[in-house]
Amino acid sequence: MLLEIEKVKEKITQLDESEAKSLLMIIYARLDTAINGNGGDEFIKKTIIDLFDIYKRLPDKKELKNN
Repeated sequence: MLLEIEKVKEKITQLDESEAKSLLMIIYARLDTAINGNGGDEFIKKTIIDLFDIYKRLPDKKELKNN
């Protein structure tokens, strides 16, 4: 698991300011909908899983530059 955390940390540090702000806005919007919406606990759980997956799907800019 630590290796996965390190990979995500590396991808986050590669984000520029605009990308980081956009990611924060997406996360906030999803959390706001989950907390203030009517979806209940199941929707909150799905939102948390989706947000976790966002981090795992972040592109590695070093790999993109090499291709």
